Amino acid sequence: MQPTRPPDAARRGRHEATGEWPQPPLSACLAERARTTPERVFVIEADGASHTFAAVAARAERMAAALRRLGVRQGEAVLWQLPNWMEAVALAGAIDRLGAVSVPVLPIWREQELGFACRQTGARVLVVPGVVRGVDHRDLAAAVRRSVAAIEHVLTVRAEPAGGQRALEALEDDPDTPLPPSPHGPHDVSAVFYTSGTTADPKGVLHTPSTLGAVLHSHAQRLRPGPDDRSLLQFPLTHVGGLVMFALLPARWASSAVYMDRYDPALAVELIARHGVTIAGGPPAVLQGMFDAASWSPGKVRTVRASGTGAADVSPELMRRIRTHFPAAFVYRAYGLTECPMLTCGAPDDPLDRLDGSDGRAVPGATVRIVGEAGRSVPAGVEGEIEAYGPQLCVGYADPALDEAFAGDGFFRTGDLGVMDAGGWVRITGRRKDIIIRKGENLSAKGIEDELAAHPAVAEAAVIGVPDAASGERVCACVVLRPGAGALDLAGVRAFMEARGVMRQKVPERLEVLDALPRNPTGKVTKDVLRARFGSGG
Repeated sequence: MQPTRPPDAARRGRHEATGEWPQPPLSACLAERARTTPERVFVIEADGASHTFAAVAARAERMAAALRRLGVRQGEAVLWQLPNWMEAVALAGAIDRLGAVSVPVLPIWREQELGFACRQTGARVLVVPGVVRGVDHRDLAAAVRRSVAAIEHVLTVRAEPAGGQRALEALEDDPDTPLPPSPHGPHDVSAVFYTSGTTADPKGVLHTPSTLGAVLHSHAQRLRPGPDDRSLLQFPLTHVGGLVMFALLPARWASSAVYMDRYDPALAVELIARHGVTIAGGPPAVLQGMFDAASWSPGKVRTVRASGTGAADVSPELMRRIRTHFPAAFVYRAYGLTECPMLTCGAPDDPLDRLDGSDGRAVPGATVRIVGEAGRSVPAGVEGEIEAYGPQLCVGYADPALDEAFAGDGFFRTGDLGVMDAGGWVRITGRRKDIIIRKGENLSAKGIEDELAAHPAVAEAAVIGVPDAASGERVCACVVLRPGAGALDLAGVRAFMEARGVMRQKVPERLEVLDALPRNPTGKVTKDVLRARFGSGG
């Protein structure tokens, strides 16, 4: 699979000159760790099993040899759908070892999404687990194989294969001849990460060793990772942030990662205490789940030195809560997308009001600009669309038609709205399409959500617009209450917001109290689900 938008020479040269490019691929990092720190623990699984760098690197070599015997060659896509297991990171290393293209997909994907990605990437090899959370992925793979002619091999991991499938473990053996170094160049496409968006089908985002490695380059300058760190993974490894921060990062800095293969906030607290976890961040819902877990106690999390979060529903109130629960930690917000991971991030020396009230400044080497409707930069403090440029920016999409998201000068149009102050701190205000138009006036859903998050009874809030014949749209607030908060009605919400001096147009006209907000596997609130449920205006 070749990049549809290779990095332009000016971009590549500028970042190579500053040391942000080129960056080594995962297989090279694994080889270096196996040579220099072979007995250091790399992956700790939720059941307590631990795996050293030497063991994971050796497993990756055997997997690579097995894939080579199946005919996998440089540039060919291998699609895999595995939970947060050691085999997942070993497989990613094996695919990279051959110079092939790794296509990790979320475990919740079903036949339609799997088939789409297989067809788009031309994958001949599909790797799946057995039964996970009541779903037999071997059956899913069999159905996809019947509908996608290109698939030649379905391999299973930790499961007996079904008809016509083979267990990857049974194919693994020491290489007949030593494998050559990975043929991946620093700017070759090495991975396709899928993201949902405004299109009907998932979008395949093309990344290279250097775009992914540049994320770590920025991370290191902000958080100074080291071999004594242990990070806790609570979302899918197959997400770009999962593989970069919980596979590539430990392999670069000889640290350890604790993998959870299912979300369980009470277990997360116990794992932090058991393994001395030092970095425990995640989406807002993940962190709030831990704080509300019955197993929570301050003594269990005293080793946590850093906790980051980032999503559209992060509020200053949530940041204060994280800081209260992780009193010894540097608590920060970060902003990024699958197309441009970790674009902005808070820094340890940032003022507290900027850490709580912004998503940080552009990471070293990256550039953020805010543009208006005409595509021109707007003054500081004025809302506009966020455009991104930097060494971590993807090189395009698997579907070249989607490359229209890139401006003529290479900047990526994120579709997110934000403001940037004179000091360069960026604050996300919502999605370009997440605007409520009430009587011709644009209202940011994110701004209203931040106000609701300050209510003492509200744990989480998501705001949508619902159709209204008179005003065009009404503000509908969907909230989850804190445990023991009691009842909350619309009159109480209105009184609270009016007392805070919120303009009348932003005060919700409808309130829906929910047990939980709908979310995708990476923790983002799925507002389309809320709109489908409440968008009738009733």
